[in-house]
Amino acid sequence: MKAQVYLGGYYSSDNGMTKDYAEAAKWWQKAVEQGDAGAQYNLGLCYAEGNGVAKNLSEAAKLYRKAAEQGNAKAQYNLGVYYAKGKSLKKDIAEAAKWWRKAAEQGDAKAQYNLGICYENGYGVTKDKVESEKWYRKAKEQNK
Repeated sequence: MKAQVYLGGYYSSDNGMTKDYAEAAKWWQKAVEQGDAGAQYNLGLCYAEGNGVAKNLSEAAKLYRKAAEQGNAKAQYNLGVYYAKGKSLKKDIAEAAKWWRKAAEQGDAKAQYNLGICYENGYGVTKDKVESEKWYRKAKEQNK
């Protein structure tokens, strides 16, 4: 499974060869079928952007959810964005804040910033200036 994830990464990166997202997606799909969270996130990106597969935001959201439920912070952040913007999922800012919190607690700076916005404005959470400042500070500390 790890070799499949690696091969997908190889085909999707700048390694001196032409990128081949279709080949990357093929290998990540094999790892997805075995439950690999990294592959789920990577294939979700492919579906979100239409790289190597037909663009399909619903499929991207499903893959992000699978990876997010396994603790993948990047997938948690992206799932939060999908809920916040109503991308193929019903717009639900409380659900977005929930996923951003999970990613923020793992150190994802973008999730920390978004969670700060949520607390500052009471989006999906109780308005809380102290919590807002805490998350903004954590995000800023990473983006020096």
